[in-house]
Amino acid sequence: MKQPYMMMALLIPGPRSPGNDIDVHLEPLIDELKILWENGIPTYDAFKKETFNMRAAVMWTINDFPAYANLSGWSTKGKLACPNCNYNTRSTWLPHGKKHVYMAHRRFLPLLHIFRRYRKSFNLSAETDRAPTPMTGSFCLRRLSKLRFKFGKPPPPKVGQKRHAQPVSTEGPWKKRSIFFELPYWEHLLIRHNINVMHVEKNVCESLLGTLLEASTKNKDTIKARLDMQLIGIKPDLWPVTEGNKTELPLAEYTMMSWEKELFCMILASIRVPDNYSSNIARHVNVKERTIHGLKSHDCHVIMQQLLPLMLRRSLPSAAAKVLMELSAFSDIFAAKMVQLSIFLI
Repeated sequence: MKQPYMMMALLIPGPRSPGNDIDVHLEPLIDELKILWENGIPTYDAFKKETFNMRAAVMWTINDFPAYANLSGWSTKGKLACPNCNYNTRSTWLPHGKKHVYMAHRRFLPLLHIFRRYRKSFNLSAETDRAPTPMTGSFCLRRLSKLRFKFGKPPPPKVGQKRHAQPVSTEGPWKKRSIFFELPYWEHLLIRHNINVMHVEKNVCESLLGTLLEASTKNKDTIKARLDMQLIGIKPDLWPVTEGNKTELPLAEYTMMSWEKELFCMILASIRVPDNYSSNIARHVNVKERTIHGLKSHDCHVIMQQLLPLMLRRSLPSAAAKVLMELSAFSDIFAAKMVQLSIFLI
């Protein structure tokens, strides 16, 4: 293997990926970034045909949500998975779905926003709390100064030996002190880590399509989800109905009949776009089986922003279609190069 590609091979995700130990592999990069910030390096300007001293700094990282934990040191799993809410994260454990959910999003709305007073549409209570204050770099360093972490993974068990459970961490959500804090300016940055919009858009698109088509995977409207809603006490019109040994799920407003699902897939398979606009999405659609599979990030990007309203017009009732069309319009605005802040405050 050639020298320039050795680092890339170490960072490929998988069961043997570095995970939280990625800081060990980032040390050479951090050393070079320190030189670029403190001393700079002579760089040749081809336009002016002269050499100047170039300095550089890292503004932030852009990655998916699991990598957020590996780079920042804040765990993105469990009760305190939200880095913005940090220690003020409100989470609820769903016993049937076996996962945490986070239901206090209305705290980020303006205090007089109408959604704060809606009860039935959310968790049956009005929201009066203010948005949590994000952690500053200096606050993170103060919390991390008293903690000690050890890099490396536990050795694999020997043949015939049982794997012992790992002890529960006493550091809370912190898994390590990020190596980026060795940069002299890192603690003063207002935004240190960002989430890639394309990853978020792909996850939303796959969950949306899986729920509408009732796919075996990515379907969020399952018997477990309905039981958890009943346990929490929200959406009583969607609670499972049990008669004897038979349990039925009431039809939701977004539930499509077989012919509507087939029409939904047929519209997507029949759409033709200009060259280089997207991949051939029709190859990922099976009209007879009413499934959509193998979508890439850019395919989901095009579907969410442009094609979804076309697919919904004749497949869903107007009330349900309107909500998803508004989501599509928001996705288009959210990914724009320039956005007016007032749009997000409506």
